[in-house]
Amino acid sequence: MSKIEYIKKDDEVLAIIVRSRDSDKNLEFPTPNDFPLQLGLHIRPKGEYIKAHTHMPFKNLNIESQEIFVIEKGKLLIGLYRGKIKHTEVTLTDGNIILLNCGHSIKFLEDTKMVEVKQGPYRKKEYEKIPLE
Repeated sequence: MSKIEYIKKDDEVLAIIVRSRDSDKNLEFPTPNDFPLQLGLHIRPKGEYIKAHTHMPFKNLNIESQEIFVIEKGKLLIGLYRGKIKHTEVTLTDGNIILLNCGHSIKFLEDTKMVEVKQGPYRKKEYEKIPLE
């Protein structure tokens, strides 16, 4: 079973952290059904085949922004915000994955190599971020 951690404030999921990927399931979706990004965790055997497909487009993309960070190597501290109030902080290290559904700060505690995934297209810095601090 994958080790999945949900950070919540009241009933709102602020972030989902995947700490490890040991599982007997071939596919897990730890995200709520209404999230604009869906996180799928695959563990597939050699030779398995998924038939060619495409996905239906969404008619209305007027949605909140989410981000996924995959920490390949390093260590960072992420502050999780609900509005302008910091709710908590989480430390991520090698191999951790986080899906963010809230405002956040990032402090790199070590040299870090990570992948970031978020909605696009990129709208230029002045249109991408709303300062919280």
